[in-house]
Amino acid sequence: MPIEYEVERDIVDYLGAHYGLEPDQITDESTLDDLGVDSLGLLAIADIVENKYAISLNDERIAGVRTLSGFKDLILVKIAGKA
Repeated sequence: MPIEYEVERDIVDYLGAHYGLEPDQITDESTLDDLGVDSLGLLAIADIVENKYAISLNDERIAGVRTLSGFKDLILVKIAGKA
């Protein structure tokens, strides 16, 4: 499975478990506000992916993320930089 899909699945699984969102409610264009994700939720997701993929995300960059695709892109850039 490509890493892009794995990262997306991790995020969607978290949102489903903690925010009660169904996968069809979540799109790349969804803003974190639309999904009801606050800064603590975003940091929780960041913690999960940091541990799973052995990366470190910058809190300031995380705070600047507004959409799900922006968050995924930030994670994928860090994973690619690690390789």
